[in-house]
Amino acid sequence: MKSIFFILLISPLLLFSKEAEYAIGSELQSEKSSTIALYHYRADALRLNTARDFNFSANDFVSHAAIDARDIYKARKGDVIRLEESYRNGKIFRVSLLSDKVRRKKYFVLSEDLKKLSLILPESS
Repeated sequence: MKSIFFILLISPLLLFSKEAEYAIGSELQSEKSSTIALYHYRADALRLNTARDFNFSANDFVSHAAIDARDIYKARKGDVIRLEESYRNGKIFRVSLLSDKVRRKKYFVLSEDLKKLSLILPESS
C-alpha cells in the first residue's frame, strides 16, 4: 500500500519534468555577475564535463580537469551569448559572446551551466 502511494506521489514529477533543450541560434543573457564560466578551448570544456560525469575525487579532478584561469571568462551581468554549435549530443555548446568589451568572441560552455542564464525571446513585429 505504501509503495502504491509513493508511486502515485512521484509519477507527476517524472511525467512532467523535462530537461531544457537549447536550440542553435538561441540567445541567453546573464542576470548576475559571475553566473557562468565560458571556456576558450573545447578541450577544457570536454575535460571538465568528463570529470563531472565520473564524479572524480578532489585530487583526480585537479589533475585531470585543471584549466588555466587565463582561458576562462566569467560572464558579467548583462552579457549575452548566442549558441552556435553543439558537441557531445548537446552537452557542450560553442557560443559567441555578443559584447564589445572582450577580445575573444568564441567560447565553449557546458549545457548544465546554461540553466543559470535567462533566454532572450525574439522580438516579434
